[in-house]
Amino acid sequence: MIRLFNWFRRRSLERGLDRELQYHFDRRFADLVAAGIPDIEARRRVAIELGLSQVREEVRDVWLTRWIRDFLYDLRFSARSFLRSPGFTATTLLSLALGIGATTAIYSLVDQVILHALPVREPERLVLLDWNADDLITGGIGSEPYMPYSICRELQQQTRLFDGVLCRAEIQVNVAAGGDPRPVAAEIVSGSYFPVLGVGPALGRVIEPEDDAAFGVGPVVVLSYDFWQAQFGGAEDIVGRKVLIGNHPMTVVGVAAAGFRGIDVGVVPAFWIPTSMNADANYGEVDDLRNDPVRWLQILARLRPGVSIREAQAGLVPWFRTWLEESTRRAGFPAISADRRRDYLASTLSLTSAPQGHSPLRRNLSRPLWLLFAATGVLLGLACLNVAGLFLARGSARGREIGTRLALGASRGRIGRQLLADSLLLAVAGGALGVAVAPVAMRALIGFLPHDLAATDVRGSLSLRLLAFAFFTSLAAGLLSGIAPALHAGGGLVNSLRERAGTGFGGVRLRKTIVTLQLALSLVLVVGAALFLRTLTGLLAKGPGFDTSSLLAFAIAPLDNGYTGADASRLVRRLDEQVRALPAASSSAAARFALLTGGHQTNVVTIQTDRRFVTDGAVNFNAVSPGFFATLGVRLLAGRDFNQSDTRPVGETSPPRVAIVNQAFVKRYLTGRDPIGVLIARGGGGSNVTPNSPIVGVVADTSYRGVRDNSEQVFFPLFGSVDTGATFYIKVRGVPEQAIPSVRRLVREDDPQLPILWFRTLDEQVDRSLNAERLLAALSGSFGALALLLSLIGLYGVMSFVVTRRTREIGIRLALGATGASAIRLVLRDAVVMIAAGMAIALPCVGALGKLVQSQLFGVTATDPATIAAAALVLAAGALTAAFIPAWRASNVSPTEALRLE
Repeated sequence: MIRLFNWFRRRSLERGLDRELQYHFDRRFADLVAAGIPDIEARRRVAIELGLSQVREEVRDVWLTRWIRDFLYDLRFSARSFLRSPGFTATTLLSLALGIGATTAIYSLVDQVILHALPVREPERLVLLDWNADDLITGGIGSEPYMPYSICRELQQQTRLFDGVLCRAEIQVNVAAGGDPRPVAAEIVSGSYFPVLGVGPALGRVIEPEDDAAFGVGPVVVLSYDFWQAQFGGAEDIVGRKVLIGNHPMTVVGVAAAGFRGIDVGVVPAFWIPTSMNADANYGEVDDLRNDPVRWLQILARLRPGVSIREAQAGLVPWFRTWLEESTRRAGFPAISADRRRDYLASTLSLTSAPQGHSPLRRNLSRPLWLLFAATGVLLGLACLNVAGLFLARGSARGREIGTRLALGASRGRIGRQLLADSLLLAVAGGALGVAVAPVAMRALIGFLPHDLAATDVRGSLSLRLLAFAFFTSLAAGLLSGIAPALHAGGGLVNSLRERAGTGFGGVRLRKTIVTLQLALSLVLVVGAALFLRTLTGLLAKGPGFDTSSLLAFAIAPLDNGYTGADASRLVRRLDEQVRALPAASSSAAARFALLTGGHQTNVVTIQTDRRFVTDGAVNFNAVSPGFFATLGVRLLAGRDFNQSDTRPVGETSPPRVAIVNQAFVKRYLTGRDPIGVLIARGGGGSNVTPNSPIVGVVADTSYRGVRDNSEQVFFPLFGSVDTGATFYIKVRGVPEQAIPSVRRLVREDDPQLPILWFRTLDEQVDRSLNAERLLAALSGSFGALALLLSLIGLYGVMSFVVTRRTREIGIRLALGATGASAIRLVLRDAVVMIAAGMAIALPCVGALGKLVQSQLFGVTATDPATIAAAALVLAAGALTAAFIPAWRASNVSPTEALRLE
């Protein structure tokens, strides 16, 4: 620390040293003059005796760490030399800024979505619980892993293993706070939620266990800090105000701490509601949560100090086995076969570390983001290799300077440190430039993320973590780009002094090796880009299985606005008729679950043919109105569509009268028989499931959850039971957006307080469903193009260098009768060897990395020969073109001028 402090007061120390050395000099000089020695001779003797320069260096070494001082002097010298070479400096800075900026931008997403721990107390002690069971027995709603509320309550008694247990679920509600109702995202949470996380209030109080003690006792909400600021302007008197959740007033009791935005990075809730108010906030849900077997909550627990995940998981086994036995005797447990009961009782709980909380966005984007981060690492490596080649070329122009410094006594290590200082200075400057443009790239990347009702906790701003990452990345880039020139520094004193500037440093073999590695890495990135581009184009070409042009969709959720089930059914049926009558609509229909949004309802199906059997996997369900398939343009392959005779009166909850299945369902379960008339029922494995819904039609396959999806589907009539909400699809005459005002007016005339959740064209929805594929294709394509450009620039540079070195040789060959074509072949031969070597290195890497990317591909394998061949052809064509330019210049060398060069 003292030496570090000395650096900041070195001027004062230097002045003191000068005074002391001058004092000793003057005393000795006076003694020699008194002895009769002439002044000039006396001064010379004093300088020799005292060795003032050496003393200064030794004292400075005591004050400061010498290598720091030398390094800072090197940086000052490097800065002056770079200012004299603006072209070289700009090229190098641009290469490093691209690599570091891209890596920093992708890392910002990786850090926020995957790595960043929750801003809570000791997040490393949080674990997420998952039930490894058949959710078709108990039923599941929401995002996995989901659990029933009863487990959460009973786990809170396991104090031997946990310091606390919380449960939560994301919901969507309509909220009115001094204005029209609007849909927002919220969280249903247990009373232990905030205490277990260790999150306090910014104002008022948080939800407490007393708010969740019994059904209906806690009509309170806690606002998120961001929602408080945006909706209420940060009003200090917010505590005690009422907000209307649907038609249920709830009291604001507090505002959560400013830095806390929930435990899901993909969804920032507007507020938190206790689970005791689930029936009021999450309309249509059951009141008796303690005995409800449906799995819909995520459960997190805080381990006790000293308890490991493995110990906690083992400690839960006896308790969970007892709980499973008791659950089979509870009311509402389904009738299942003996085999399924045995499997159910053998199910287990698993615990995973959850310092980052729970996030479906993280689960969906983890693999794509890690792939992109690896791609930016390769791109940064290419940039470093490119800069290393530029430094080697620059070193060749400094051959005489380096030779002279060696002759004056500088060591090769000292020269190498100077060259490392060059690369580190440019890398840090390039990193600063990359960080300056990184926020723009980050905001562009965030644009690829799904944007629904809730904001994400992903920001496009810089943080200390991001700045630290960029700094250390810059240092690594500086070392990587400078290590080769530094190790190659001063290849020999005699050669350095004899050779002309431009031919004495930066060995050709080393530069060729660098270019070969660049070509190999470029091919890996180009192949990856081609695979992801083929995936995206394949999915766009496949489409959802119907024509999306001129289709407009909008959704309503009347239960969220306080409607009863019967009133919601009447509203949906009324709007279905009114929308169909709009002048802008050529046809329209409604569905219970929106297409291509990732949401779905699944269950097994019991089928009655000449025997009764249950499907071996879950089947997707949806309920649609008559005319749905015609509106979307889905082909009816057999039978008929739904009609008015298939509907039931409002409030009747009998099983569906009829069903329609898709072609994939027929191929898998009804091959070789006529599906029309076959009886089916939702669910299976128990005596209480009776197939009584005849199949009346078969439709072509369409996508349900996403464009990749081609699963088995069963459709029931939308108006055959209670209709809690719907998504309406309108085939518009003309541009879809032109129908939005008339639809909005129609809904407002029926109920001015009912919000429309969203309007989207089906083309827009297809694009939204392909966000991850579009992100991979766009960024990998950009990285592949940049990598190809960098490698071609490197190849052009080394071939130009080779031609310059061999100008005399080529001139002699031409003087002896060689043709220009032979000179071109001579130069291109080196290029072909580098291209072939690069491909030989790249192809095994492509094969080894194939398993990592295969899950992200569609319609193409990771080792597709046509794609790899096309990428290799593009690389070879570009490389040969880059090499041909200096080769052509070599073929036009004048023998006379070439011989004069020496």
